[in-house]
Amino acid sequence: MGGFEDTPLKVGRLLYLAAEDNDVIALDADSGKEIWRFEVNLQKGAPFLGMRGLGYYKQPETSGACAERILMNTQDARLIALDALTGAPCQGFGSNGQVSLLTGMGEVTPGYYYVTSAPTIVRGRVVLGGWIADNQYWVSPPGSSAPFDAVTGNLRGRGDMGRPERHGEPPPGRATRTRRLMRGRR
Repeated sequence: MGGFEDTPLKVGRLLYLAAEDNDVIALDADSGKEIWRFEVNLQKGAPFLGMRGLGYYKQPETSGACAERILMNTQDARLIALDALTGAPCQGFGSNGQVSLLTGMGEVTPGYYYVTSAPTIVRGRVVLGGWIADNQYWVSPPGSSAPFDAVTGNLRGRGDMGRPERHGEPPPGRATRTRRLMRGRR
């Protein structure tokens, strides 16, 4: 529906694509033959948007399963790590190879947050650009940035525009300052 908006990623002999239905496909770069496909089952209520691309990370001085991985974000706000050679989920990454991108954001109405860019890897962290449905509802999710560890999937901080000194998740039961300020405007 939205068309193909992905920038393919070529690593070695493989070409990786993120299809508009969120599936990840690895092709032989010379022949175009499909090597593997990872099918994503989107959660109900996910917006239908074009995928922008994938990320690639190679763990230094490591070999075996998931030493080289493809990282993808989904339209329903998940980050998934796949073995670059087989397409199998990386079991040491989050739960079954995936983490929620909504960690530390408090309550988020389905469809009010989604990722708008390909995963970018910076010093072993996965950084994503996101979009929120701003000014739609007084408890819209907060605008923030969140780097995730490329190996474990652990959240490595979440920026809070209302509290620039805070670089982690809000304490339990607390939201970011941006959200708290929005609630005060009812």
